[in-house]
Amino acid sequence: MISPTFAAMKLLLCVHRLSDHQPLLDVMTQQSGQPLSPQPDPQSATYFFQTRYMQHEIDICETGYGAFQTGYKLTKALAKQRYHLALRAGMAHSYKTDIPVGTIVNVIKDKPGDQTYVDGVPADLYEAGLLSIESFPHYREAFINMNNSYMNVMLPFNKVVSLTTGTYGEPTGYETRRDKYKADIETRDGLSFVYACMYERQPFYQLCCVERNLATGENDRPKALEHLNNTLLDILQKL
Repeated sequence: MISPTFAAMKLLLCVHRLSDHQPLLDVMTQQSGQPLSPQPDPQSATYFFQTRYMQHEIDICETGYGAFQTGYKLTKALAKQRYHLALRAGMAHSYKTDIPVGTIVNVIKDKPGDQTYVDGVPADLYEAGLLSIESFPHYREAFINMNNSYMNVMLPFNKVVSLTTGTYGEPTGYETRRDKYKADIETRDGLSFVYACMYERQPFYQLCCVERNLATGENDRPKALEHLNNTLLDILQKL
């Protein structure tokens, strides 16, 4: 749990691509008078940057897309130090008509989707007997964020159940995924962030913006990114 008494916080912000959040980075730079350090370079393999905003020290981890990148880079970041909060900002697809494009959601429970086959039928790792549903940090076939109660009070976003799936972006069969896992949204790699944070006992908050609604067919990534950047700025101002 985050204590509201902190005058200044050390934050880890995880994003897929810095370029998606340039409007946010511009505001942060203008306010602090400090550019990102080191300076982003498309030819460099650097993925870890430092900056400040208001009274907060902020490390930014550019994870890239995919579970393997996210898991590796986040684990490296958390091995260096502990943060008051690790905040993930990502995109999502919605399974429900009442979660339209542009909606900001708070993922409180994440589930691993189908990753393999059992007797020719798509199956997740629990069904294949490769994960235990009760061993830490699993809890009843899910990963539940139990340490963000202060953020839940301060930021009243819709609380959702998310499915991390290799079929992200595939509209065919989304109803099956939704019903099987009783999920509200899906992401590419949200569970990679959650898993690393839970194992490291790192307080975290996973924030997603819906870029596509699979139930209605609505699709607007620029709108979602704009809303996500505005929301991140608002959160940083409230912390």
